[in-house]
Amino acid sequence: MASDGTQYGKQPLYYGSSKKSPLYYGTAKTPLYYGGTAAGANYGTAPYYYGGSYGGAAPAQDADSIVGTITISRVLRVIAQRWISVLVFLLIGLVAAFAVYRISPTIYEAKSEFTMDMRRSSNVGNGISQMDMPDYGSSYEEVFNTRLSDWRSDKIVTKIIQQYRANYPASTVTDAELVSTLGASELELIRHSRLITISIRSRVPAIAAALANAYAEAIESFTDDENKIRCDKAVAQIHEAVDKQRRADEKVAKALLDFRTANKIDNLHSERDILQQSLTKTTSDILALETEVTAAAEWEKVLEAAQETPEDFGALPTAVPRSSEIGASYSKLQEAKLEHGALLAKFTKNHPEVKAKEKELEVFKRQFVEAVSRALATAKGNLAAYKNQLAVFKQKNEKQRVDLATIEQKIVQAEAGLQQLEREKDVSSTLYKDLLQKENEARIAAEANNEIVRVGRPALVPSKPVLPNPVIIFAAGAALSLALGLLFVLVLDHLEDTIVSLSDIEGRLGLKVLAVLPHIRRKKREQVAKFIQENKYSQFAEAMAGLRNMLDSPRYQATSQVMLLMSTQPGEGKTITSCSLAISSAQAGKKTLLVDFDLRRPRLARVWGINPDMEHSFSHALSQKSRIDFSTLPMDSGVEHLEVIVSLPPDNVNPSSIMGSAIVPEFFKWARENYDRVIIDSPPFGIVGDVMTLASLVDSVMIMCCPDRTHFKPIQHAARTLGESGATVIGIVVNDVEMGGSGSAFTPVGHSYGYGYGYGGYRAYGAYRPYGPIKDKKGSEAKAGADQNGVGTAEVAGEKANAKPDDEGTPIGSVPPPKPPKPSPDITDEA
Repeated sequence: MASDGTQYGKQPLYYGSSKKSPLYYGTAKTPLYYGGTAAGANYGTAPYYYGGSYGGAAPAQDADSIVGTITISRVLRVIAQRWISVLVFLLIGLVAAFAVYRISPTIYEAKSEFTMDMRRSSNVGNGISQMDMPDYGSSYEEVFNTRLSDWRSDKIVTKIIQQYRANYPASTVTDAELVSTLGASELELIRHSRLITISIRSRVPAIAAALANAYAEAIESFTDDENKIRCDKAVAQIHEAVDKQRRADEKVAKALLDFRTANKIDNLHSERDILQQSLTKTTSDILALETEVTAAAEWEKVLEAAQETPEDFGALPTAVPRSSEIGASYSKLQEAKLEHGALLAKFTKNHPEVKAKEKELEVFKRQFVEAVSRALATAKGNLAAYKNQLAVFKQKNEKQRVDLATIEQKIVQAEAGLQQLEREKDVSSTLYKDLLQKENEARIAAEANNEIVRVGRPALVPSKPVLPNPVIIFAAGAALSLALGLLFVLVLDHLEDTIVSLSDIEGRLGLKVLAVLPHIRRKKREQVAKFIQENKYSQFAEAMAGLRNMLDSPRYQATSQVMLLMSTQPGEGKTITSCSLAISSAQAGKKTLLVDFDLRRPRLARVWGINPDMEHSFSHALSQKSRIDFSTLPMDSGVEHLEVIVSLPPDNVNPSSIMGSAIVPEFFKWARENYDRVIIDSPPFGIVGDVMTLASLVDSVMIMCCPDRTHFKPIQHAARTLGESGATVIGIVVNDVEMGGSGSAFTPVGHSYGYGYGYGGYRAYGAYRPYGPIKDKKGSEAKAGADQNGVGTAEVAGEKANAKPDDEGTPIGSVPPPKPPKPSPDITDEA
């Protein structure tokens, strides 16, 4: 779809007259974003996300990158738009490459070859190759890479110079020049072969060939000398290792002998056996004494009981002291008791025989007690003796245990040290035997384990230079210049700050793209506004129907009754889009009201061909102080279910006062009650403050965007400001998109916007021209009407095909950008 106004040059005009830089409601040098800071201000460094739940993904953080987000589509687009700049860089790179080619010195290269043969004896596995001979690898590549450092060392350089002097004694080339030439030399192993090439580069072909041959001969001589030294060193080293190991083995054997002598392990074992036998006997004696002590204690208790109660006395063991004496006394006592009992049975208690028997009984009893007392004294003496003897044996037993533990510890330590020395002796003896065997093997295999280097093809004097290489120089110059050119055009594209693709909108702005409206060629504003009414199955009509269906979906149903279409600059197609959306909604059966709230520069009356009077002019009706009947304002549009409220130019009407009054909210309340959908056509955001007032009264806001014309910062600021004020920004409507073959390409039409309808650059906002045709000096009514609408007449395809650029580079057949008039003084004061 075409833009909503006439463009002035390639840069968009935001209410101003500068052709070189856009005006964001301020001056040309310091653009301001509707009351913000000076140019470059972005309201803080942190990104701001707009649109709430409708906003989509967050904007990409590419502000810190000087080239912006790099994608394949963007690179191709930038190259297609700025191919001349890339071509200039390419030409500059080729010129620079030619200069480098001309000033570069001529270099010749000579190559010589030598062969390398690896001989490995099968008998050196445990000798030369593992211990004494260096392991350079198992393949020629590994050997070459390992030996390369030797073949480029200072020693080989000295040998090369000596060989060169020997081959060419009359040469006047200095050693410093030879060393400098050798610094750029290269050695390369030819794959799958044993050949190694030596490359020498020099400005003099003869020196290059001579040094290449001297290099190969020096490597051959160096390798032979190294092989001889290595073989001699191999045998000497292993012999030295054998002597060293022999001395170590003798040292270990002497240490073992000294240890045995010093520790006397056999004596310790004998002492341990004697102590163990003595400890065993002492322990047995202690056990016997403990038994005796226990028995003596028991005897003592028995005797004490017999002494106290002789009547209860029984028999005693024979081992009890004086047991026979006690037994005899006790027997006499028992016999007397029996006789006394017999007398009592015959006589009374006072009978003389009974009395005599009682005295005899007392005598026997006293004799028994005295015998028990003597036995008790003997038992106590024995018990004390046993205890003393037991204490002595226990003390002796404890000392024997301590001595035995000490000897055991000495034996353990001595045996551990002895075992360690014995193990060392075994290891030393084994190593000594192995080294003796290796020494024998080394003497046999030393000569068979060398690398043989022989000079192959000598170098010839080169006839053609290798440097400078024109293919490499010019290819590098072209590649570098193309890279710089691409970087340059990407930086320019990023600094221009224009929206060119859907990824720019959804990625950087974080706003959802609601619809993509295609470009319509060679149509006037009035024709485009009613295009879908006449072309119901066109691509544009289908795109608008898709937008309408999305707004009618459950997701957007709550925010699609009263909608505001706005843009950040004139000429982005908000008037045409609002008309088309209103027609589409009406065609869907919704009772729709289209309101022209651009009170300073109303357009809908001309679009719909309506000539309202003062009573039906929206701006004049709102400015009345008396109560208004809003039902008298809607006018028939000619489309079923669609009514339009239009305005006359603001003659003696102050739109600012109207927007600040209470009549506007009342109007919106009336519109909500009487219509299914209300679509508001507003002035551009930032030029006047009407949008902020209207946005707070509608359900949702849609922002218009023209690819390759709309700038990021104004639309970003608009979305942020509206979001902070409480308005719901549901997304972006992309206008004026050239659909490709698939119908889905986001390709901007360019800067011409071929169908050319719009605001005519939004000349001094507030100034207006009366409706009706305006004739030019020649009285041409059609031409004046076209100029007034900012629309050129449609050309035929043949004229456009044969058109040529005019002097200023504007293609004939497209609408030429008219010169923007200067803003009026009153608008400048308002800004």
